[in-house]
This record gives sequence, C-alpha cells and structure tokens, in this order.
Amino acid sequence: MKGSSEKSGGGGRAVGRPRSANAAPSADPRADIIAAAARLFRKQGFAGASVREIASEAGLKKASLYYYFPSKEEIVYAMVEDVLAPALATQRRLGKAALSEAARLYLYLRSDIELLCAAPYDCTWLLSHGSLSDARMGAYWKQRQKLLAWLAARLKQGHAKGEFAACDAATVAQAMLAATEYSVTWAEREDRERMAQTAEQVATLLVRGVLADGRDMDAVKAEAAGEG
Repeated sequence: MKGSSEKSGGGGRAVGRPRSANAAPSADPRADIIAAAARLFRKQGFAGASVREIASEAGLKKASLYYYFPSKEEIVYAMVEDVLAPALATQRRLGKAALSEAARLYLYLRSDIELLCAAPYDCTWLLSHGSLSDARMGAYWKQRQKLLAWLAARLKQGHAKGEFAACDAATVAQAMLAATEYSVTWAEREDRERMAQTAEQVATLLVRGVLADGRDMDAVKAEAAGEG
C-alpha cells in the first residue's frame, strides 16, 4: 500500500503535495482522503464516486491523491487495513498477557469498539459494500476470520476453565464481532468520552452474558484495569 505523511516545513506549517485552493491545511492528507472517499462511497457507491470527486472532497488536486493512493481500490484496502491490523495486534498482545479469559475478552471487545468508532468512516459500509471480489480483498476477509477464531477460542477456553457458561462458541463469536462492528452506527463518535463509555458498556454486556454462574463482572473489570 502506498502512502505518505506530509513533512513539516521550517515554519511549522504542514507542507507536501499541493492541495486545492479552497481546502484548509491538514497534517494528514491520507486520513482526509479516506474520510472523503468513505462519505462519497456511502452516498454514490464505489463505482459512482470518481477519483476527481474524492480528491476535491478531501481538498486535494487529483494528481495529489495519486501520490497517496494509486487507485480507488487502494483506498478501500487502506480502510480495511486501518481497522483490521490494529485489531489483530490487540489480540496477539492480549493473548500473551497473564489474564483470565474473561478479562482478555472484555479488554479486546472494549478496545475494538473504540478503534472502530475512532475511524473516519463507518466499517459497516465495508461489510456490506466493500468487497471488491479480488484476491487481495479475499485475503483481508480471511484475516477477519482470525478475529472470529480468536473470540471463539476465548469462549471455549474460558468454558473449560469454568469462567464461561456453555455456548456455541462460533455463533457467540459472530454475535460479539457484529456487536462491535455495528456499534459505530449509533455511538457518539464525535464525543471521545462518550465513545469510551459506549465501548465499556457494550463490552460489559457481551462478557456478562457468557459468564458462568458465580462469576462476577466487577472482578473481571478489576483484573482488566490492571492490564489496561
């Protein structure tokens, strides 16, 4: 994936590829392009949004957009990578932490909701319209399956340890991932404090729903607080 951050000039003002005359300066043109493309894709569809329109929406000239992304497809790939890679990294980190499965699961779900809500686009668009039906996008969706497999493993191992009630781990994992992804459709995305509260509440609800009898959610949160 091609991309670049603008470098700061001597006066501290962001400089780099030229922006259209009416655009406000931005320190992150790449993020501006992704956000602009997301708005246009939702409004006009992937095929209906031209590169020129995306560039104009982002406050860039068309040639400048190609400096960051050589095609519209690359913008969609970047959208997927920007939410998928951090989620997988969080799973790897939590998998190595000395935590109960319940605390591990709670921390991941809370983190994932905050990550998705902080993105400059709605990930539900990617799920319903983002498939480009090519090998690269197919590889991304296989990576997404790793998110589900990790969640299912937590549920299975947690049940074996007496932390979780018996359940169909694959189905519950699907429900949990869907809950995190669709939180962006109603969460207060512009209010970071409220967004964090939403993430905490949804993660609490999801984990509490699978806890075994006698297990206490407050104890899970107390353990998680030591890691977070």
